[in-house]
Amino acid sequence: MGATKSLDDINSVLDEFSVQIAEVRNQPAKVDEAFRKAAIAAGEIEGATFFGFAGAVAGALYGAMTEDDFTGYLQDHKEAIKKKIQELLDTLRGAVDSLKAPIAFLQTSEAWTTLKGKIGAAQNNEVNNGNITGYWAGAAALKYTAARTLQDTAMDSAKATCDKMADALAKVSDIAWDFYSKIVTDIADLIIKLGQALSKIATFVAAPVGVSDAIDILGTVIKNAIDYTGKLVDALLLQRQSISKIKESTESQKGFHNNRWPRSASDDFNANSPSPEWQAT
Repeated sequence: MGATKSLDDINSVLDEFSVQIAEVRNQPAKVDEAFRKAAIAAGEIEGATFFGFAGAVAGALYGAMTEDDFTGYLQDHKEAIKKKIQELLDTLRGAVDSLKAPIAFLQTSEAWTTLKGKIGAAQNNEVNNGNITGYWAGAAALKYTAARTLQDTAMDSAKATCDKMADALAKVSDIAWDFYSKIVTDIADLIIKLGQALSKIATFVAAPVGVSDAIDILGTVIKNAIDYTGKLVDALLLQRQSISKIKESTESQKGFHNNRWPRSASDDFNANSPSPEWQAT
C-alpha cells in the first residue's frame, strides 16, 4: 500500500464511494426504463411485420401500454437484474455503514502522534532545565537524580507506546482505504458496462445479449466485493491482535512501577528532616 494515506486521500475515496453507491441505487429505475423501451420496440417490430408503418406505430403504443405485462425471456430476467443490483447493495451495506471508520482511525493515529510530541517537548524541557549536576549534592540531590532518571525512562516508554499505537491505527486506516479504492474502481466499471448492457436491452433485438452482459458484470462485482470484504475482515483481525499485543506490552513498562507514573523527588524529600539531605556546592 505504500506510504500512509493522508486524510485528503481517505476523504477523496470515501466521497467517490458515496457518489457511486447513490448511482447504483438509481440503476433499478434505469433497468425498468430499458425494459419499457424494449417492450415498445418489440411492439413496433411485431406491428411492422404484419401492418407496415401504421402497424409499427400502433404496436409501439400497445407496447407502451402493456409494458408491465411484457412476458418471455426479457421479463423473466428484468427482476433478476434488479435483484442482482440489490444483492450488490446488500453486500456493500457494511461498507456504507462504516464510511466514517477510516477517518476515525487516522485521526486517532494522529492524536497518538500529537501526544508523543507533547511528551517529547516535556522531556526536552526536563533535559535542558532539570540537570543539577555540579550545582547540588547530597542525599536530596541523589534522590532527585534517581527520580529524574525514572521520569526520563517513563517518558521514553510512553513515546514508544505512542509510536506503536499511531502506526497500528494508521495501518488500519490504510487497509480500509485499499478496500474502498478497489470497490470504487469496480463500481465505476460496473456503471459503464451496465449502462451499455441496458442500451442493448432497450433495442429489443440485442436484448438477450444485454441481459447476459448485465447479469455477468453484476455477478463479477458482487464476487469481488465479497472477496474484498473477506480480506478486509482478515486484515482488520490481524491488526486487532496487533493492537491487543501493544496494550499488553504497556503492562509493567520500563519506568512505570506498578503501572504508575514515577513519583517526583519532592515526594521523598523531607525538608524538615534533622539530617542534612541536601547541600549546595
